[in-house]
Amino acid sequence: MITFESKAYHELVGKIDKIAGYIAKCETSVSLDEKEFWLDSNELAELLKISTRTLQRLRKDNLISYSILRGKCLYRLSDIEESLRERLIPSDPKTLEDFRKKYMLHSNKQF
Repeated sequence: MITFESKAYHELVGKIDKIAGYIAKCETSVSLDEKEFWLDSNELAELLKISTRTLQRLRKDNLISYSILRGKCLYRLSDIEESLRERLIPSDPKTLEDFRKKYMLHSNKQF
């Protein structure tokens, strides 16, 4: 059993409340466009309607940005959108417009 003086306890609770308030403020101040979403290879291939082999080829040819985390390739949604905009990834014109919407529906993100 750990005991605190009442004053020390209230100071600790006050500090925790300040930290929680700061975190909540930071989370709400980031707009949807500023939030960064990451996709794995299977998710991205499904959204772009391409095979994972085609995705691998795009990585090899440096046409698509990616990061490797624990042996898994991850792609930033904003990088993919930029590649679509610049036509580095072959797609129909509708894909760029619907890409983020499909991602949100696919991943069940609520905003």
